[in-house]
Amino acid sequence: MTKRCSNSNCYVHEGESCVDGHLDLAECEHYRSGHSDSKTKAGQSTPIESAARVPWSGATLGLSDLITLLPRARSILVGVLGAHDAGKTTLLLGNYLTCLRGSAIAEGEFCGSWTLGAWEALAAWSRFDDAARKPHFPPHTPRGTSRAPGLLHLALRRTDQTLRDILLSDAPGEWFTRWAINENAPEAEGARWTVEHADTFLVIADCDRLSGPERGSARTDLRQLLERLGGHVGNRPVILVWTKTDKKSLAELTPGIRDSIQKALKEAIPHATEMTTTVGHPESLTEAISIAVNSVWEPSRCSPILEPVLHHQPFSAFRGRKC
Repeated sequence: MTKRCSNSNCYVHEGESCVDGHLDLAECEHYRSGHSDSKTKAGQSTPIESAARVPWSGATLGLSDLITLLPRARSILVGVLGAHDAGKTTLLLGNYLTCLRGSAIAEGEFCGSWTLGAWEALAAWSRFDDAARKPHFPPHTPRGTSRAPGLLHLALRRTDQTLRDILLSDAPGEWFTRWAINENAPEAEGARWTVEHADTFLVIADCDRLSGPERGSARTDLRQLLERLGGHVGNRPVILVWTKTDKKSLAELTPGIRDSIQKALKEAIPHATEMTTTVGHPESLTEAISIAVNSVWEPSRCSPILEPVLHHQPFSAFRGRKC
């Protein structure tokens, strides 16, 4: 029998800390007014635990978790967009493994994560556990029914002591494929949230699929995604990442397909850039994230305020003397 907190943003019943900061749960009015998962028997009371806890579980972050994390430092949300099985999760995992080796990302050293459990769940697929199990790529991200993608977190600190909380979206490709076709589709709510809130974007182009028997539909899906994104991205940085180039290099793609995608990118998002990655060179995976994070590490400056000229008489233009 587990007592739940009546505050919908509090997950103290799952082992996290009280969202209001109470160490003694008996002092929390929301917890006292909470309900149990199952009916209590007559004369039986639910014990109130008192312990110091952390405000995260180690799993991917949801919207409620951001309430606690975001006030700490400037955050950067990297939207990773692409079709199913294009290599999005592998790109993210490669950067976590880079952190484990002690290498920097975007000139920042790893200094913590609220999603270590989720990172390790992905990393387990790439490790040798025993002779019967060989490492391979992480499984497909399940589609689910979430309103927002699961967010993986890395805290990075540079030598000048600036700290950034990096949030990386790990969303199923079906969301973006559906959003590219119909941006108002109910199944695309998670994609809409990502595009609306991301500070920078990585659009994944699967070279293996673009050179295989499904290359026609793969080209169409990617062009639709770029065209849809172009109507929402504004001036935010966008990088087209050509993945799986160890299987089929960019130069080996059919010229018609490659040129068609590059033309769509130039027309829809003129300021976008391109780069290639491969698991054969893990540093290329880190470079993709580093370029995206570097582009928004420092916030853009606000436009200067210009006072309008209401009259052209010298007296009306007087605004006082500066001391």
